[in-house]
Amino acid sequence: MEESAIMTTDSAARGQQTRASLLEAAVQLIVEEGWGAATTRKMAERAGVRPGVVHYHFGTVTNLLVEAALDTIRRELQRVVALFDGHDAPTGLNDMLKVVGQYTADDPLTVLMSETLLAATRVERLRVEVSALLREYRAATGQWLRAQGVEDAEATAVVLSAALDGLVLHRMLDPELRAASLTGPLLRMAGVDPMAANSPEDADVDPTAANSPEDAGVDPTAANSPVSAE
Repeated sequence: MEESAIMTTDSAARGQQTRASLLEAAVQLIVEEGWGAATTRKMAERAGVRPGVVHYHFGTVTNLLVEAALDTIRRELQRVVALFDGHDAPTGLNDMLKVVGQYTADDPLTVLMSETLLAATRVERLRVEVSALLREYRAATGQWLRAQGVEDAEATAVVLSAALDGLVLHRMLDPELRAASLTGPLLRMAGVDPMAANSPEDADVDPTAANSPEDAGVDPTAANSPVSAE
């Protein structure tokens, strides 16, 4: 019995590894060649398995592509939501803007998302499940906004999410926007007064600067001088 159990465990582990390899291969091919170009043969070759293994584990090529895309999107949304944990509004939105800044036109995740959204117009299961993931993301954002004292937090989460999606698009088309300071406008959109938030960046102050002349090593009596005001 013990030997049989070990063999069963080993077989299950190999199966999980094969599935993981196929999912990774699917993501790579979506990014490199596009959703429609990812065939059974190509994914099997990339994963180092026989073509029949693809259908054994996922049934169809479309199922494999859907699972691979959903898994990647789910993990990315969870990463973004985790930025909110224990943070106030300025810090959370600053961290989110940093993530948004990573989404360039040739970034693999951006390419995958673009291909997935296009495929979702043709694959109903994909549309339904991506929509469910985005609802979960907006719900988590709404809970965080409510904890920040934002009124109508759920609706605000929808508007904020749409604004960030649009920002990704505009920054891809116009890279100069990466230099713009956007935390203040986003805070106002979220119903938070930027001037009331204890964040140097939101007050257009150098975030590396100290909060007082003493902390900065400057003579307090010279606080009104041009040097100390920089």
